[in-house]
Amino acid sequence: MRSIFLILSVLILNGCALNTWQNKSVNHLDSITPKVGKASEIFLGNGFQVFRCIQDAKGTYWRFEQPIANLSNTHGEFLIKHSGPMMAFDHADGSRILSSRILSWVNPQNPSNDIKPVLMEAITDPGSGFLNDVRYVQRINTKGGIPQKNCTTEEVGHLLKVPFKAEYIFWKN
Repeated sequence: MRSIFLILSVLILNGCALNTWQNKSVNHLDSITPKVGKASEIFLGNGFQVFRCIQDAKGTYWRFEQPIANLSNTHGEFLIKHSGPMMAFDHADGSRILSSRILSWVNPQNPSNDIKPVLMEAITDPGSGFLNDVRYVQRINTKGGIPQKNCTTEEVGHLLKVPFKAEYIFWKN
């Protein structure tokens, strides 16, 4: 009887620990999910994070310059180009997000390899088209995008393109 009680106690405690872990996993993206608006569409992004080798008082390191990515809808149609230091998005219909700024981020499961999932606030170009009413862009399920080698003094000034993949969710009012 005592051993059955002990086994049941362990199973119950493991179940509670599992629930706590699962809740943390769910809450992991809560901090980068907009509190207002509606998710309008998910796009799959493939591209590069561009870094420049810099040398200063801290030493040599790769400094982020810009993303360059093509975003396709779930049917595989390339529709959006994501690029530039202002983190712009250009849709095939002519609509644009002129810039976006990161509001919040979370650490990825593999921070030495994967770029951070983020929530960006969008500044759109007046006009019509898919991107016109977008208020937020959420980048999730990131893979890659972090330099896997150190920059050397011989590479100062050189660019490094690191491949990455991510899902982008566009949120409208």
